[in-house]
Amino acid sequence: MSEAIDSNGSPSSGKVIHQDPRLITHLTPRQEEKLRSYLDEKLSNLESDERTHKLGPLPRLLSRLSPLLQIILQIPPFYPFGSLRTSYLLTLTSVIPIYITSLPLLSSGHRTKDEAQDEASRVIRGVLYLLKEVEKGWLAVLKGDGWIPPHNTWGIKMDVTIGGQAVEVDDESKFQVDITEKIRLKSIILSSRARVLAWARPYGNFDTAGSALPNESDGTTPIPEMQEGNVVTTNSGGWEEEVVAMWAQLLDVLSHDLSQSHGPIGRKVGNPVGG
Repeated sequence: MSEAIDSNGSPSSGKVIHQDPRLITHLTPRQEEKLRSYLDEKLSNLESDERTHKLGPLPRLLSRLSPLLQIILQIPPFYPFGSLRTSYLLTLTSVIPIYITSLPLLSSGHRTKDEAQDEASRVIRGVLYLLKEVEKGWLAVLKGDGWIPPHNTWGIKMDVTIGGQAVEVDDESKFQVDITEKIRLKSIILSSRARVLAWARPYGNFDTAGSALPNESDGTTPIPEMQEGNVVTTNSGGWEEEVVAMWAQLLDVLSHDLSQSHGPIGRKVGNPVGG
């Protein structure tokens, strides 16, 4: 966990299932203020760098976005902190695809074709790792689950921290994402899927089933000429299908939830912590 949240507390009422010492269940007012300032600064810096074209290259961007995702997901799932988690997660989710697609897969620079293909494979996999972790995190948030980060550095792959785990909690005051927020999230998902697919098309083959990651072909298909700052991957593979299916499980859950929503919009279950 980042220095933004540096200690743990416990809710004064309710039962937590699968209690883990890394599960953050409470924030003091000072901790919440510090967390807000930390996240606001990081998000503002990203926005500024996007405007001034300083986000790239992609691996560096992924290494900035990934820790923010893990921090936000660790915000307690209980009232009143759950609304803070949902708000920041919506903001981050909306900008991740925008920032990723503002950059080429590879930055400019001299590379052999083999080196370019190897790097393209690593970078596209890092992008997919991050997108999958976003989906996994949202599935936890929609259920009102807590979140614990991956152990040490084993969860860092391709500049992305992955492997955080949802923790089921059973508490009267755990937060529920309301209908308005679910509708907003669904809209973000639909626009983001279209954006990422359009960005990825030049790098892969989306017309042939059964693709492989760049550099995982049988070696018989010639690699197209590389343009500076841009690599066109060939011999399509599973990664293309992952792009097409981006956030599909999350979209299914949201569509089901919204179809079942007939009552008034609600913010939480039960009473506030300590109430």
